[in-house]
Amino acid sequence: MGPDERRRLFEQARERATRQDTWAEADRLWVRVIEAYREAVPGPGRVALQDQQQLARALWRHSMLLSALGRAADGMAPGGEAVVVFERAYDAVAAEGGNVAAAPRDDALAEWITALVDLAEVSFAAGQPATRRDLLERAVTVGLTSAGNPPSAGPRTREAMGTAYHNQATALLHRHLTRPSSGDGVQEAALAASRACELRQGLLDLARPLTFWEMANTYGVYAQCLILIGDLDRAATVLAMGNRFVETLGPAAEEPAQKLRTAAEMLAREKGGSGRATGSRRWGWRRG
Repeated sequence: MGPDERRRLFEQARERATRQDTWAEADRLWVRVIEAYREAVPGPGRVALQDQQQLARALWRHSMLLSALGRAADGMAPGGEAVVVFERAYDAVAAEGGNVAAAPRDDALAEWITALVDLAEVSFAAGQPATRRDLLERAVTVGLTSAGNPPSAGPRTREAMGTAYHNQATALLHRHLTRPSSGDGVQEAALAASRACELRQGLLDLARPLTFWEMANTYGVYAQCLILIGDLDRAATVLAMGNRFVETLGPAAEEPAQKLRTAAEMLAREKGGSGRATGSRRWGWRRG
């Protein structure tokens, strides 16, 4: 299969994957796309970087689709392979030099981090919460090792790191909710949520409503963490900021709104209000 035909097949699979009624067809197409790019990237040795990246993207997208189809366990293998190929692609780009905060290194690093983050969520859907936490920790480590201080990284890497920290906070909260442990887990979750807030605040863009949705979503997680470590005043401030974002976004913000409502109930409970017993006294304590 020639380069043009591979690209056309990739776009066809990607388009089919955007609609639930054609997911089954997209599943079959991604298998063909992956086979085509495997032939173009046969193994060790010099290969076209674009083909390598397209193979990684096809594997990553197929993994996510399998999870959406309720076959998360099947999605682990292509997702894991995608991470490996994205790492190779980043190494190839980095070997050519250039600023890590500028394209193409920023793009390649962001894709590698994103693949790790998404594989973490696939693993969680497959019933592997510990693997999820390990993969999220690796995603954060990859970003810190490759780009240094996240606020000074490139825009796509900062966006990917914001998601990695947000999901890490969510995963740590889930662990404590389902298996209460020491307060250290809550502190770790609060720190991850704080870092996600810092990164996402710097990415707010009026032309991109999604950045405001993500900010509100992280505020919901961060407020819960703050309540559970006893920082109620800061939690109230974060809760108020999150609610302002939700009011601006309207009905589209139902998911972050739910997290913020949960935080409000927890705060009311801690302050002796009438909220449901969902605060630290019930949880012991504490996704995004």
